[in-house]
Amino acid sequence: MDPQEALKAASDKVSTFKSVTVDMTTKAPAATAGVGGATATKGKLGWDPLAMDMVVKTGQAEAGMPSEIPMKWDGDVMYMDMGTDGAAQMDGKRWMKIDLAAAAKAGGAGDAMEQFDQLMGSFNQGPAMQIDMLRAAKDVKYVGTEKVGGVEAKHFRGTVAGDALLNTEGALKGMDAETQKQLRDSFKKSGLKSQDTDLWIGADDLLVRADGKAVTKDGTVTTKTLYSDFTGTLKVTAPPAGQTMDLMKMLQGIGDLTKDGGPSDADMKELEDALGGE
Repeated sequence: MDPQEALKAASDKVSTFKSVTVDMTTKAPAATAGVGGATATKGKLGWDPLAMDMVVKTGQAEAGMPSEIPMKWDGDVMYMDMGTDGAAQMDGKRWMKIDLAAAAKAGGAGDAMEQFDQLMGSFNQGPAMQIDMLRAAKDVKYVGTEKVGGVEAKHFRGTVAGDALLNTEGALKGMDAETQKQLRDSFKKSGLKSQDTDLWIGADDLLVRADGKAVTKDGTVTTKTLYSDFTGTLKVTAPPAGQTMDLMKMLQGIGDLTKDGGPSDADMKELEDALGGE
C-alpha cells in the first residue's frame, strides 16, 4: 500500500465535509502557556466557517474558572459558560461573550488572544490538516490494520521535522496564506522541534483517530483525538442575550471610567472576579 496515495484519498474525502464530532484529550507540560496540564474536549467541530459546540474539562478549577466549561463558537464570537459561581459575578449571567474581532481591533488582546487566534486557524482547516501534515513526513509508513472503536482502520505513522512544519511545500502546503502564517508563528513560538503522528483511516477513507506527540521547548505535548459523524455545516445556537455578559463592553466601560478619573475599587474587583482572578 502506498501511504501517500492512501492519505491523499483520505484528505480529499474529509475535505468534502464541514463538521465532525470529536473526543480529544491533551496533556502538556505545566510551563506551556495556556494549555498546561491535562484537558478533555468533547463535542462538535465545524470548519470553513469555523464553528464549535464543545465542553472542555480541565480536571480542576483554576484561577476562578470552572473545571468544566461548555463553549460555543459562532462567527467571530465565542461564548463560555462560567457556571453558577461565574454568574454570581456577572449580574446573574452565566455566559461570557467574547467578540474576538472586536478584541483584535482594540489591540489589547495580548499573547493569550494571539495564541487563541493561532489555535483557531488550525481548527478552521478541519481534520484534513492532520492528514496533510503527516503527508509531509519523509518516513511516513503503513503500520497495518487495527480496530478503533469497533471500526477496521488502516494505521499510518510518521514524524515531521521542525523545518518541514515551517515549510509551505511541507506541512503547510495547500493552506491559505493567513493560516500558514498563524501556524508558522505558533510553531516558532512554541519551539516545536518535531511532530510524531499516528493516524487511523477507515474503509470509507474517513479519519477515525489521530494521535500526536509534539516536542517543544517546554516539553512534550501529547494528543489523542477520536473522530465520528462527519457531516455538513455546523449550526451553533448562541446563548440567549439575556444570559450573556459582553466582555468587550465591560472593558470599554472600564476604559470610559478611566478617562473620567479612574474606575473605583469596586469596579476593578468586579472585572477581576469576572475574568477569574483571585
